[in-house]
Amino acid sequence: MTFDVKEEDEKIIVFVEVPHATRNSVPKIPRVLIQTKDIIQELKERGISHGKVLRETDEIHSWERHLTKGTWIFEKKGLDKPAEKVILSKENKPAPKKRKSRAKKKTSK
Repeated sequence: MTFDVKEEDEKIIVFVEVPHATRNSVPKIPRVLIQTKDIIQELKERGISHGKVLRETDEIHSWERHLTKGTWIFEKKGLDKPAEKVILSKENKPAPKKRKSRAKKKTSK
């Protein structure tokens, strides 16, 4: 199995390829199914921190020749920088004008 990890710009590119397994393979090649969760687990084991998935291959099968290769692209997780402290000055705005209230008219029966 090939598992290549490349870091470019702000992306982590993971290329995976598994050998094609047939009934008559010598030596016997096991059937393998690889999904995105498996790629994430492998990155954790290698100590590679990543962000969200930008592009993914649905899954890789070793028993179907056209599905033996796949590429996943992850967002590169950068160091969190603390936000700079910003002091906002308050502007003195005039108080809103109050409406004059009208006297209530009483009607009696």
